[in-house]
Amino acid sequence: NTPLDAVVALDADHDVLMERMKKRAEIEASDDTPEAIAKRLDVYAKETAPLLATYEERGLLKTFNGVGSVEEIQATIVAELG
Repeated sequence: NTPLDAVVALDADHDVLMERMKKRAEIEASDDTPEAIAKRLDVYAKETAPLLATYEERGLLKTFNGVGSVEEIQATIVAELG
């Protein structure tokens, strides 16, 4: 029952996401395989992404470019949302 002012969605190409997750898996020595990463992205597309339409209908969805440094993306979001 918490009211929302906005819902933030970061947009990035599937291939960019795959590369980021592969690099993270290498750095963190996780057991994420390319297959596990692809499955995670597939689950997101099927189960989570459809919620974006609901938030968009409510006028709450704010979509930002998710490609760039964390600092750049954060600055863009803060500038837009205040």
